[in-house]
Amino acid sequence: MFRKIVSNLAFSPALVGQLGFYAKRLRKEEATRRVGLIFTALALVVQSFAVFTPPESANAADGNNIIYGGFKDKKELLDIYDRNKDTAGHRDLQQIYGYFGVTRQDIVNGNMQTINSKDQDNKIQSTGRSKAEFERTAHVIPGTSTTVYSSLLSKWDSTSWSIPHGSDYTAIVGKRAVDGKWFAIMSGCGNVAYITLPPPPPAPPAATCSTLIITPITRTKFSFTATASTSNGATITGYAYVVKDSKGAVITTKNQVSTGKTNVFTYEFTKDGNYTASVTVNTSVGAKTGTTCQKALTVAPEARCVVNPEYPVSSPECKPCEENKTIWYKDNDCHSAFKETKMVKNTSQLVADANNTTVQPGDRLEYRISVKNVGTTTGQYTIEDNLADVLEYADIIDTGGGRLLTREDGSPVERVNTIVWPPVTIKPGDTIEKIISVQVKSTIPATPQSLGNPESYNCKMVNDFGTNHTVTMVNCPAPKVVEQVVEQLPHTGASENILFAGSVLAVVVYFYVRSRQVKKEVRLIRRDLNAGTI
Repeated sequence: MFRKIVSNLAFSPALVGQLGFYAKRLRKEEATRRVGLIFTALALVVQSFAVFTPPESANAADGNNIIYGGFKDKKELLDIYDRNKDTAGHRDLQQIYGYFGVTRQDIVNGNMQTINSKDQDNKIQSTGRSKAEFERTAHVIPGTSTTVYSSLLSKWDSTSWSIPHGSDYTAIVGKRAVDGKWFAIMSGCGNVAYITLPPPPPAPPAATCSTLIITPITRTKFSFTATASTSNGATITGYAYVVKDSKGAVITTKNQVSTGKTNVFTYEFTKDGNYTASVTVNTSVGAKTGTTCQKALTVAPEARCVVNPEYPVSSPECKPCEENKTIWYKDNDCHSAFKETKMVKNTSQLVADANNTTVQPGDRLEYRISVKNVGTTTGQYTIEDNLADVLEYADIIDTGGGRLLTREDGSPVERVNTIVWPPVTIKPGDTIEKIISVQVKSTIPATPQSLGNPESYNCKMVNDFGTNHTVTMVNCPAPKVVEQVVEQLPHTGASENILFAGSVLAVVVYFYVRSRQVKKEVRLIRRDLNAGTI
């Protein structure tokens, strides 16, 4: 149309009006395309955030985390490592990493990258602070009261898609200086991943006082034979004997220089009574003694306690075991032992054993805990029941006389939502019982599963007590079903995003430049028409 108007201007000057109308339309088109260009530029800015800023998990931190809440980059990890404290107050991070052979320099030398749970021939072991529904290996961290647990990282793959392909994790990956083996520290939780445990440190020189044997020679004369052992280059320099009466007063001492692993000392008592003898072995690694090198003896003829001849019959320590009168009350075989049981009942659906059944919103459940003393003496037992997984989908109705631990009362994060009762004394054969009542929420939450603990918000209410394991299924809403089917968005990298954005930008720029060009042509034609050149 534009070319037709321009070509006929010389023959019909009246077409200038149509050319003016066409120019106005071009100005509107230029304004529209200018707005399109602005919005495209803004879209590119937003798209750049998605390309160059990696997404971070929106899931809440979990008690399974070695570092509560994880970390974003290597600098943050090193800051937490140097403080040896995370936001949950754990002060054992250096000890845990050291147990698995990871040093600060190993972290410095590592790089942030993505790993898959099926990497390393599916041999990657991951760690955490909590037990799982599946079996995990316990690791007691030396120098702390911490126990962490490890299992194959691929065991956390919880969907049908991830089982053959594995799940991806962002982590600091490197090699341990101690043995050159692969390790990783996952950013979402600070948990250590490894293939094999580091080798144990070389054994230091050691010495032990092995035994002290007391042999009667006569009624009042005894020989004391001490034996010791050494290893890794340790040496023996002597033996020091101490004999005390029943009141703890020292009767005699004897120091004997010797480098042998056996030494004999003889002593004759002047009074009847109960005595204790101990020997300390002086070695190149210090003085060594122990319970095996501390023995009691009796100089007859005073009548002795039937269940423990170390004491006279009149001694308050001469007491038999509560259920077995033939042994002493402090004997190793005289102890309390407890058997724990737990049942779950759905009182709303009238299901007596609701284990492995499905509950509905609003259902009321009763957890019945019982502890029986199956030992031979009275003992104390403290009942604790962690309901953290249950309370994701239910609310407490009755704690059964127990106290629910919360963050507000200063409880550690891994013990939050645990019900504790005061210690109780249980006689042999007696049983105590506690009943906890909970009610399933009327609206089942669609909270996504935690990155640090896939067992969280997994449409199950799991509860463990002793060796008892109860599981009740929850009828979750549709978004949770989608979550279990589609675990993550399609993997599109920076190249695909930039290519798509560049194509859109090129199209918009083309139409904008074309509009400017046509506008300029109209302006030139109108100028030539006014000047009379056409």
